[in-house]
Amino acid sequence: MVRIQKVESFYAKLRESATSSDSHNPLLIFPSSSDVDSICALKVITHILESDSIQYSCFPVSSFLEIHKYAGPGLCSSLESPVTILLINWGCHRDLKLVLKLGPKARVFVVDSHRPIHLHNLSDGNERVVVLHTDDDERQADLAYDFDVLKLANESYQMRQESVGVDESEDEDEEEEEEEEESDDGDRPSKRRKMGDDGVKLFKKLKRDYYKMGTFHGKPSGCLLFELSHFLRKNTNELLWLACVSLTDQFVHERLTDERYQAAVMELEQHINSSGNIDKVTSVTLKDGTKVRAPDCSRISYEEEPRLMLLREWNLFDSMLCSSYIATKLKTWSDNGIKKLKLLLARMGFALIECQQKFPYMNNEVKRKMKQEFDRFLPEYGLNDFYYRSFLRLHGYSSRVSAADVVYGITALLESFLGSGGSSASQQFGEAYDALSLNNLDKLRSGMQQAIKVQRAILRQGSAAITKTGCIRSGRKFRWVKVEDSIDAKYLGYPQALTKFCYFLMDALREKGARMKPMLCACASQELGKILVVGVCGKPRLGAVRGNAFGNAFRKAAQESRADYFHELFESSWIVLDASAVNSFMVRLTEKL
Repeated sequence: MVRIQKVESFYAKLRESATSSDSHNPLLIFPSSSDVDSICALKVITHILESDSIQYSCFPVSSFLEIHKYAGPGLCSSLESPVTILLINWGCHRDLKLVLKLGPKARVFVVDSHRPIHLHNLSDGNERVVVLHTDDDERQADLAYDFDVLKLANESYQMRQESVGVDESEDEDEEEEEEEEESDDGDRPSKRRKMGDDGVKLFKKLKRDYYKMGTFHGKPSGCLLFELSHFLRKNTNELLWLACVSLTDQFVHERLTDERYQAAVMELEQHINSSGNIDKVTSVTLKDGTKVRAPDCSRISYEEEPRLMLLREWNLFDSMLCSSYIATKLKTWSDNGIKKLKLLLARMGFALIECQQKFPYMNNEVKRKMKQEFDRFLPEYGLNDFYYRSFLRLHGYSSRVSAADVVYGITALLESFLGSGGSSASQQFGEAYDALSLNNLDKLRSGMQQAIKVQRAILRQGSAAITKTGCIRSGRKFRWVKVEDSIDAKYLGYPQALTKFCYFLMDALREKGARMKPMLCACASQELGKILVVGVCGKPRLGAVRGNAFGNAFRKAAQESRADYFHELFESSWIVLDASAVNSFMVRLTEKL
């Protein structure tokens, strides 16, 4: 079966393929350089591979086009030695056999949280592609479907083979192919004979419904691979921490519902409890009876964490001023909002000068009272879910890092490259990879400081967009805004940063009482003369029937506007356009939606 329903079965097939006697090539791993979950998953799987003495080479990539540069001719050729490839956090939403032009001796394994998975990647008939897609993940997905997706995948792949043949030469989206099928019901008599008219209609409806759900996310790849390490009894505290960071990456970047996050947190807390973190010796007693903290002690803890970005690397006042959760509620970009914030701190008994001290040097009495005072006063301002369950890594004498702060810092490192070439993005991937280690806290902290600069830019541009009339343009189906400030574009001209900016604007508009619509943000990218556009449809919520519907609409709008565009990034709701084509693209997009 090509859709693997257990992580251990997936790894068994991967190991068998990578160690085949016919293959003289190492396993080629291509992690996405776009998100933190990808780095965590890479660290977990390489730990497992090394323990099994499996050779591998790793090449971080930022788009579909980069893989051929590293994989060589073996990916497409039938004459080369067999090649085994592992994709981490990208690829499953496109027809990989077609897009990567896979030859008969190439086999691709995919661990990817993006959904929906392209039906051809799930088909039993597609032996070139193996996707990890567990039953638990399918049942717990934020968007559910009440039909057998595997059966639908097999029907879709079979019809594709009948209509196009084995030698597929066009790269087209499944949704576009589906529309062509709907417009010409009489072209495929063999299909009608096998399924009957009612069967064909049902097949088309299910296929259309499957793709029209829009994009969403499944279980984090780092968590899936930690489950594998646990099953193989190769798990360590370090791998458990990576799973915590992977889950937090999805939470921080609004990729899962609160309900699914809470369920996953409880699961990881059980692992933390059973791994000896609670009972770990954190202090030693000297001969004279003095107790001191153990210098080499490293453990994972969980506790209630405030929704204050990078508080331990910042100060309480600025963290409250700039964090999206409080800023959008209190409107801290305005004079009135700053007055509200200062009044709130005064009511809690916190001196302003104390709150502007760096958090490590802040009065311990204030730190102890924070939760009690926040719980007492914040509900008056509509801040009812200020605390959430989170994870902490404690190491040595003074190192105390939250999983959320790690995500902010590593994301900022990933999006700190100055050029648009893959080499600079790969270089930053290496920096981010190193920063996840306990031995490189200085690199992590440099990323956190970069994340603070990004958040300040979000607040500046967000306040400008909200207060300046006509800056946010509203259409029938969505709103859109363009970041004009060239200085802040250096911070916001990256996909994750611009996505955070979208969510900030949506939250701020909701607090103003505006009707909720999807939001598009455009900003100068790091490539001269190019504009990055991202679209979000709101935070995932329980019972939703659609995810992010921008992906296919982006591609079609760009094609019809005859713009030079780049839509090969790993989120279909990200696209890069020529600066001169943005307005015509928006006009076409309005028609598509």
